[in-house]
Amino acid sequence: MKILFGGTFDPIHIGHIQLARYVSQQFKHPVSLLPLTGVPNYKQPPQASLQQRLAMLEIVAAKYPDEIQIDYSETQLTEYSPTVTTLRRMRQNELTPEIIYFVIGGDSLVTLDIWDEWRDLLKLTNFIVAMRPDYPLSKMSPQLAQELLPRINTTTSAINAVGEIIITHFTPLEVSSTQIRQCYAMGQEINQLVEPEINHYITQNNLYKGK
Repeated sequence: MKILFGGTFDPIHIGHIQLARYVSQQFKHPVSLLPLTGVPNYKQPPQASLQQRLAMLEIVAAKYPDEIQIDYSETQLTEYSPTVTTLRRMRQNELTPEIIYFVIGGDSLVTLDIWDEWRDLLKLTNFIVAMRPDYPLSKMSPQLAQELLPRINTTTSAINAVGEIIITHFTPLEVSSTQIRQCYAMGQEINQLVEPEINHYITQNNLYKGK
């Protein structure tokens, strides 16, 4: 199987790492961080370059080699690739395992119907979800709830190769990369919201200053 955790990771923070390690421990399999080369038009582009973001991911992967890996499959792209396109591309590779899990937050789950071709996602992957108190399942649209609620599974193993939604008992740390970038821009303490090695890399490379 393969467990993917996608994001811009600008920068990768403790919340990302805690979730990845938790999932790895629960599923007894390393989690592959999937850095995105771009973002949708309605989002601000990453401030750190792809090379800088990859360097930070590699620092984390070296620190937790049994739990965290990096999937470089999207790093050669020059523009944003929707998740559904990424997964289709992976499915075309005969070396891709039959079972894929995609890690998302509860906010993404309850708004999955705004994702590109969201129904096709359920034909390509299972989801592992870290629910958030501010995004309960009741926030789903009726259409989405009808499609997703029957698929929910609270165990750590999928019965089917695709289409299952596994709810974890992990509560995400309330931190965001945006918040961390703002702290660096204002010269504020980050209160251990990033790994010390990541903090060192950011300060050594003068990232997120005055942004």
